[in-house]
Amino acid sequence: MISLNKIFYGLFILMLVAGIYTYQLMWFKSSDELITLLLALLCVLDILSNKNHRRYKGLFWIVGIMTFYLLYSLVGVHYNIPKAIFYDFFIQIKPFIAFYVAYAMGVRFTGAQKLFLKKLCVVLSVTMLGIILVGLGEAFFFHVAYYGLISTVLFLIYYYCSCQDMSRKDKIIMLFILSVGFFSTRSKFYGFYVAALYLFLWYKPGQLSKVKLKQWVMMALVFCGVLYVAWDKINYYFISSGLFSGEENMDESFARAALYIRAPQALMDHFFLGSGLASYATYSSGIIGYSLLYKEYNLDEVWGLLEGDCPFVSDTYFPELVQFGMVGIVLFFYFWIWVYKKLKIITGSPYAVHLHKIGLMIILFIFIESVAGSAFLQGSGIIVMILLGFVVRDISVIREKETRVSKEAMVKK
Repeated sequence: MISLNKIFYGLFILMLVAGIYTYQLMWFKSSDELITLLLALLCVLDILSNKNHRRYKGLFWIVGIMTFYLLYSLVGVHYNIPKAIFYDFFIQIKPFIAFYVAYAMGVRFTGAQKLFLKKLCVVLSVTMLGIILVGLGEAFFFHVAYYGLISTVLFLIYYYCSCQDMSRKDKIIMLFILSVGFFSTRSKFYGFYVAALYLFLWYKPGQLSKVKLKQWVMMALVFCGVLYVAWDKINYYFISSGLFSGEENMDESFARAALYIRAPQALMDHFFLGSGLASYATYSSGIIGYSLLYKEYNLDEVWGLLEGDCPFVSDTYFPELVQFGMVGIVLFFYFWIWVYKKLKIITGSPYAVHLHKIGLMIILFIFIESVAGSAFLQGSGIIVMILLGFVVRDISVIREKETRVSKEAMVKK
């Protein structure tokens, strides 16, 4: 009988290879959705066979909240067709399914499985570098931005598989894997690279509580470095907002800027529960069915967001939170605050410290990418959410063991 661990491991590798690395080559463009659905079915199998439904309480809450928004979108507001709404429902819930299945199922990769993953990450990274150097990068990966996404994912997987027993060789390999992403020429990757380098090499948990002048200077330099490499995008989206671009210069960046510009107005018009699924800044709101909301705010006149020709409608994540209103926005950030609290550690062991750093890097990656991309809802987002689920679970196990040992020591005294 095949164990849940082996099935989960197989799906994880399939997501890495088919859902991220070769995704642009595949004729079947819903591989990440299919794999996420299989993870959900694996979760159902675990609940039915092991009677451990209490462990999936968080997942049940997510499904319940999203089901409410599904019904609200179908009945309460009418900005898109049912097909688009149902499609968006599954896209929006994907990363949370990935996180809670990894967090609650309790599967653990064995030493041999981790070693294979490390070797696979090196092979995929070297192969990608070779493809880029011979000039076939965009033909294979579609867009240079994917170099950064793939390099980040491979780096995080390798880091997680090495954090229990990390050697100097592992550190060098990890830096190589991440550095391949420089070929992406994307400022958001440069920003993540600077911050990840600081977290990986110099940051220590609890540093802010007893910070000295030297550490403040270091953090200020890191912040300035991130600001410098990402300034063009920050200026474009949040200062000039692309409003001063001439029509002849309009590109996908202007479409993203337009979605940001109209987001506050759309939020004020649908303040509490939002405009509903498949209504704003999502793939479903333009490709599956065209949202009527775009016509209300004249977004249907923006190049890249035109009805029947809107390839850049889902090129950013944060504006789509308009769909969920203030209630959904508060719940979204509550989830991330909950995750951050779970990442806190009470031990100074290298293993726990590395887990803490990986968790912070994943959160940083998701938030940076969400400014000018929708990686959170794609294969790269799904796989890092699985890793985040592993990290949160592993830290919880370490904390429980330490608490138990501490109580036993108290009893003996």
